[in-house]
Amino acid sequence: MVLTTLVAALTFDVLVSAGHEGRPASCPHFPTHKCNLGASGERAWTPIVADAAADVLRAHGVTVARLPADFDGHYNVKAAVFIHFDGSAPACQSGASIGYHTADDAAAAQLWRQLYARSFPYRFAPDNFTDGLRDYYAYRQVTAADGSLVLELGEITCPAQRAWLAPRLRWEGALIAYFLSRLSGKGKVPDPGPSPAPEP
Repeated sequence: MVLTTLVAALTFDVLVSAGHEGRPASCPHFPTHKCNLGASGERAWTPIVADAAADVLRAHGVTVARLPADFDGHYNVKAAVFIHFDGSAPACQSGASIGYHTADDAAAAQLWRQLYARSFPYRFAPDNFTDGLRDYYAYRQVTAADGSLVLELGEITCPAQRAWLAPRLRWEGALIAYFLSRLSGKGKVPDPGPSPAPEP
């Protein structure tokens, strides 16, 4: 007789993961993917954006699985985002981009592009223009009814983009919270509007 252990999936309204957060410490425990530490400065920025998004969502009654880059288990959610910043060598060859694993998520990607393009003044790369965007390792751990996306918020290695992004990280989190609320139909999070001018 074979005994099978079934582990129930964890259920939340939305999932928010900060790219590369927790690495390199988590790398030996998750050997199924390459231990990518991200672009210079990325591990410092993604948790700020993810925490801001989670704070806004929770304040509006949305249940949030706020996760680091590597995590155990399987999650059932309405919507999921994996937050990143791109890097390029030579610098300034990239920008914002969106990844998703199935065509069912294309509508969610289009909604994010429309929202973010109101403010982001640099280029958008095509959706799924890299294998990492199209086949992101964490997709297999999440079932998202309304969309599961990798959000590259800009090129952190490009000085002009980095200067634009740096003072707007919490605003980016608020915009992601609004996006997830709208996508999932949970929480009625208000639109934070176009990006504010950076403080002097």
